[in-house]
Amino acid sequence: MTNVFQQKIAFEDVQGVISRRMPFAIDLDGQVIDWTDEERALLACDPATRWLSEPMPGAIHCRPDGGERGTWIKLGWAYNKQPSQPTADLATDANFPEIVLRGASRLNPGLRAYYGRLPSRLSHYGGYYTMTRENWPLIGPLATKGAFVAGALSGYGTMGACATGALVAAWVLGEALPDFARSLSLARYDDKALMQDLIAATNTGVL
Repeated sequence: MTNVFQQKIAFEDVQGVISRRMPFAIDLDGQVIDWTDEERALLACDPATRWLSEPMPGAIHCRPDGGERGTWIKLGWAYNKQPSQPTADLATDANFPEIVLRGASRLNPGLRAYYGRLPSRLSHYGGYYTMTRENWPLIGPLATKGAFVAGALSGYGTMGACATGALVAAWVLGEALPDFARSLSLARYDDKALMQDLIAATNTGVL
């Protein structure tokens, strides 16, 4: 397994550009970030920033936060692909807020109102996605008798937590398992055909 650092932001939607009734939305399409021609040219001429002028992966998150009476929104974009060792000092990128804002504006054009002027009430944070190479979770027995794992939930831990708990509990209690249980356990690494398909996939579903 590897750990990949990803970032998110939350800020007060002072201009009310995102409806409080909008569901948690993920733009899965790849894209090119919404820079001006001048900005794109400047980014492209520097090897350190050229990647920002080129096609980017999709899976940008946008959702209102705090219910119908709330005023905050959250944005996330797990475009980092480089594994790293977890540290207590999280290496957030000061440019990330503007990057994710411009990426999210394609699905939500109203966000363009914040280009270069994000509200002062903003939270920029991050954490590590613990994931397998194929980005499937590990749920089931370990080689040590009586030991089980429920991990490698990557960026969908909250969404998959309840199902993960139910599945690992079924393993622990020796109850009937669904057909897919073996594929989510360490046993999948013995299935060469499955692993070949997973590793060959161009999209591993990182959110």
